[in-house]
Amino acid sequence: MSQLDLFADPDEPDEPPAPPTLAAPTRRYLTDLPPAPAPVTMPAATPGPSLAVVKRKLGHYRPAQSNPHAHAFQIAEAVSYAWHHAHGGSSIEIPIGTVAALALWPLRGPDAYLAADLWLSLDDSELLAAFRECWARMWIMRPDLIDRATPLHKWVDDEKPDARRAAAVRAVVEAALTNGLLHLTASDDPDLRSTTDVIGTLLAVMRSEGAHDALAEVHTPPEVAYLMARMLFDDMTLEPGMKFDEPTGGTGGMYRAAVQVMRERGVDPHQFGWSLTDIDPLAAAGAAVNAILWDLGPHVLIGCGDTLHEGNVYARAAREALESLERRDRLHSQAVFLAAIQKVEALVRDIAA
Repeated sequence: MSQLDLFADPDEPDEPPAPPTLAAPTRRYLTDLPPAPAPVTMPAATPGPSLAVVKRKLGHYRPAQSNPHAHAFQIAEAVSYAWHHAHGGSSIEIPIGTVAALALWPLRGPDAYLAADLWLSLDDSELLAAFRECWARMWIMRPDLIDRATPLHKWVDDEKPDARRAAAVRAVVEAALTNGLLHLTASDDPDLRSTTDVIGTLLAVMRSEGAHDALAEVHTPPEVAYLMARMLFDDMTLEPGMKFDEPTGGTGGMYRAAVQVMRERGVDPHQFGWSLTDIDPLAAAGAAVNAILWDLGPHVLIGCGDTLHEGNVYARAAREALESLERRDRLHSQAVFLAAIQKVEALVRDIAA
């Protein structure tokens, strides 16, 4: 088995098991796919307004702080307050998913944070359409990860959300953007996007203490995670093809620290395998989002389950990832076929005319 084949059973290192109902794995990801569809609510190649205009429209706009972890905590507190103050309810996956969509929006670069003005100009229906566009675009590229993140985006399929929830979502958007979320997540440099874990911090802030206790969640401080990663790699020879496993990974904080140290040493994380599991569906969903934000590369497997009771969670996660990839490929093939039919019909109409 190739060391990077994360979709094989980790208990069988020599021969990957053939799933009983699945074809051979298709590991194309971005290869042979059409370009991502143009955003339905964002003008393409528009640089955006000046910072002065954004400041006037956003009010108390706060750029990034020197400490990204403190900045992430500030954003999380502001989002939590906005959601609860607007009586959004107990469904914390909605505000976390809202922040995730804003972070995943594919406009990148030094001026990408100016898109905040655009987001705040959308009405409720346009805002929901923009979220759907973002998740759909990301699903085309990484269906295995976006399907794992389903708890964070399934609510956007509701065609008629109630007015109170819509108001709470808008409050979250305003809180996240005015506190500088895009400064942390909109860089075109994955090293800068991985300076902190915004999704994990938000989950920790919004989850009740009782829920933390029930899930036995213990969050490793980011500075400690970074120190652990440096110590680990000081004693390890990093060779392309190695695979890392994190059986209780949360939203991936240890992997964030690992890729930071790798990049500092000129090592490409894409050359390694990253497998992570967590018992909490929201944490696993956050890890899937972070794998894209931090650009861990194509060899990522995120599982969700109880490793103590289920045992080999990765085997099931591998099957689920294969199903996601095959579903994407199948829909892509159908779309290409339908596009060909439409071309022929248009040609026939032109000839008949």
